[in-house]
Amino acid sequence: MGETFLRRESEQGRTELERLTSGLKLESIARTLALYARAHCGEDVRVLPTGREQGPAFTEGRHIYLPESVQTYGDERDFLIYRVATARTAGYLEFGTFDLDLRQIDGPWRERREGESDLEQLFGSFDNRTLARDLFRILEDSRVEERVIQEYPGIGRDVAVLRPDEVADRPDLQGMAPVEQLIEGLLRRCWGEEELGPLKAGVPEALEQAWSLSKAVRHPVSEVGDVARLLPEIYGVADALLRKVDQEALDRTEGFDAPEYGGLQDFSTGTEPRPEAMDAQSRAEDESARELREAMEQEGLEASLAEILRALRGEAGSSYEEMAAFLDRMEAPGGGLIDEAVDQEDGEGTSVQGASGQAQDLDLDPDAKAILLPEWDHEIQDYKPGWVQLKEHPLEPGSRDFVDEVMAEHGATILWLRKRFEALRPQALQRVRGMVDGDSLDLDRMVDAMVTRRAGGSPSERLYVRHLCNRRDVAVAFLLDMSSSTNEVASEKGKRIIEVEKQALVLISEAIDALGDACAIYGFSGYGRSHVAFYVAKDFQDPWDDRVRARIGRMSWKMENRDGAAIRHASRRLMQQPARVHLLILLSDGKPLDCGCDHYYDRYAQEDTRMALTEARSLGVHPFCITVDPRGQDYLEEMYGEVGFMVIDRVDRLPARLPLIYRRLTR
Repeated sequence: MGETFLRRESEQGRTELERLTSGLKLESIARTLALYARAHCGEDVRVLPTGREQGPAFTEGRHIYLPESVQTYGDERDFLIYRVATARTAGYLEFGTFDLDLRQIDGPWRERREGESDLEQLFGSFDNRTLARDLFRILEDSRVEERVIQEYPGIGRDVAVLRPDEVADRPDLQGMAPVEQLIEGLLRRCWGEEELGPLKAGVPEALEQAWSLSKAVRHPVSEVGDVARLLPEIYGVADALLRKVDQEALDRTEGFDAPEYGGLQDFSTGTEPRPEAMDAQSRAEDESARELREAMEQEGLEASLAEILRALRGEAGSSYEEMAAFLDRMEAPGGGLIDEAVDQEDGEGTSVQGASGQAQDLDLDPDAKAILLPEWDHEIQDYKPGWVQLKEHPLEPGSRDFVDEVMAEHGATILWLRKRFEALRPQALQRVRGMVDGDSLDLDRMVDAMVTRRAGGSPSERLYVRHLCNRRDVAVAFLLDMSSSTNEVASEKGKRIIEVEKQALVLISEAIDALGDACAIYGFSGYGRSHVAFYVAKDFQDPWDDRVRARIGRMSWKMENRDGAAIRHASRRLMQQPARVHLLILLSDGKPLDCGCDHYYDRYAQEDTRMALTEARSLGVHPFCITVDPRGQDYLEEMYGEVGFMVIDRVDRLPARLPLIYRRLTR
């Protein structure tokens, strides 16, 4: 039996051998490490594989990347390696490595290139980029590790367990070039190793000078800016040694080609900031944050790039309310998170105002109704219960200017639509003759029956008239995407997508009012999973009147669009309306996307939306999407099915097309 085990002929033997040879797999503890990292840095970071079995952990400023497995010890210390690497890498995020603002630091910095981070600009400002990067890494690692250990003493004990083996794994100093000895010696000094053995000429003096300078950043209150400020000076020490050695070699050997600095050898438990690993989306967010920062500075407002990024992403304790207040500090064209203050009348005709004398913004209402909703995660093939918090915001009437403009531009069309749809409206009661029983006798049929009987025939028994209730039994909810992308100009007349969508809503609402169908109008936006904003412009019980028209006028572009949550909530509200047909029409300009959450985009967001639509159909709701995204065909079919959506190639055609689409959907 033991021989069978050793030959891997048993399942247990194969499993045990795989465990022993593959070490500790990241996938088995990734969730634990992710929660651990989030507890440290307070951000919604993810733990992802580096794609390599061994090598240093790193972060690009957003997430943590760890090697796919650790098989150093074969015991619990392998988990210790993962934990220390996670704490160190999270320390870059927690203690501001990526908060560097070179504009605030005097130095020989070259101009920043478009899409480039400050760290990349810093490294690229030196002739020997590799040398500058290694020096920064050593100094910044030392600073961050000291901050981590000070904040989390338990990590200090873990580091003490691993440190002797980390030192033992370093390469032999004696086989290195002078500058490499300097860099390696500085690393070991930062690790607490005093005795380095014999060093080549010029290295001890340069090392002492560099070590003395490094003390400026090895204290509890140092910041990444202190490291950047020190870097040119300490780089000068290393560069002088490199040039001195190269010159001596040139003097001794005619035509000698000076060797390049080879770079610091990686170590298996090492960590590093790696800004060049940022993806296109992160770089775009970074550029947007820079633009916001410049706009704020022009208004005399201060915020670091990291603060703006965290606010944009909804991380580090940045709530929806904080984000709303943050964006309100800047003026946005054509509307924004907070509309211009308008007098709003309450039930008693008084103005609802805040302390500043301006109208309170409903997005910041602390008493907004909050509802917890699940979300589908395709990676685990299961729901995350109570994952999303949706808040309902009943809209107050805004300015009537918008509706007045719509009536002026489309007045004739509205009158034509009302007449056309009124003609489709069935009579409330339909008189059906020739029934065997009913509400009353049909006199004509009674006379015919009497004549037939007297003639010896057999009269018909269908002598009654029945009055049947003949009405449409349709309830429709319009769900308007109010994300920031709807603020884009999309018509020849300079109108924005949100304005054209609202025009279409006014026209179709006039037609539906003439038709008599039950109708509700909702909008949605939000930021992050803790606040999906759900706006109620018209509920089913509300009459179509000037007050509702003015609410539609108040609808404006906001932030993100987490479609899954909005569809789930709208479907449940729709099913509360008694009707035979329940129709949900989503007006959107693109894909579901919520940058307030690190993973609600692309497949994750589309799979959650698809599952929300499946849930709606199981309830008896018929969802249909109308989009103005010319690329909508590429992704909507997977979510809505072949006949569950329509792409409008020109957004300005939407007002004319929507009533026709509605008629086709409900006939």
